[in-house]
Amino acid sequence: MKGRDIMRRSEFQIENQDEIETFIKNAEVGHLGIVDQEGYPRIVPLNYIYVDGSIYFHGALDGEKFELYQSNPKVTFSIDVPYSIIPSYWTAKDYACPASTFFKSVHIRGGGEIVDDLNDKARFLQLFMEKYQPEGGYKEIAVDDPLYKKALIEVTLFKVSVEKMETKFKFGQTLSEEMKRKIVDLLNERNIGLDRETAEEMEKYL
Repeated sequence: MKGRDIMRRSEFQIENQDEIETFIKNAEVGHLGIVDQEGYPRIVPLNYIYVDGSIYFHGALDGEKFELYQSNPKVTFSIDVPYSIIPSYWTAKDYACPASTFFKSVHIRGGGEIVDDLNDKARFLQLFMEKYQPEGGYKEIAVDDPLYKKALIEVTLFKVSVEKMETKFKFGQTLSEEMKRKIVDLLNERNIGLDRETAEEMEKYL
């Protein structure tokens, strides 16, 4: 039991709610965890929005997600974004173990429900479009618009009400100040993928 407690690294947990919510809102893909009818865990990647402390996503009016939401509404929802791989030789010569990945992740447990109100559907689907197609190029989704009437009836809007949330943002918090600064310099020098963003995150912990 003592060993398990040691594994819960409090230095990787984030208490700043604004920082957590910004991450959840801006990430593009989440993973819904459900248990299928045979008792097997299933992870479903999907697009989502985060509004007023709840997760929303859409799908078909029938199918596995719809059936499981009705029979077993306890679900999990995970969001993770890998930032940069930190090679072992940046921190130790010849020793493989320090190789790591810096990342942000949020794990949610909650209750699943289906949103039936057409006005709510129109509102949240509009927010989907604003997140994933911010440049526009479509008519605003509205209940009284004949263009969307059939689609609003046929689409299912799923909701996850957050009951418990765990966070882990790993950006070298346990390293010495000297090593952090070294890695920041190396990230800026390498400058591939999200290296610059990783360096900026590390600066918060210097």
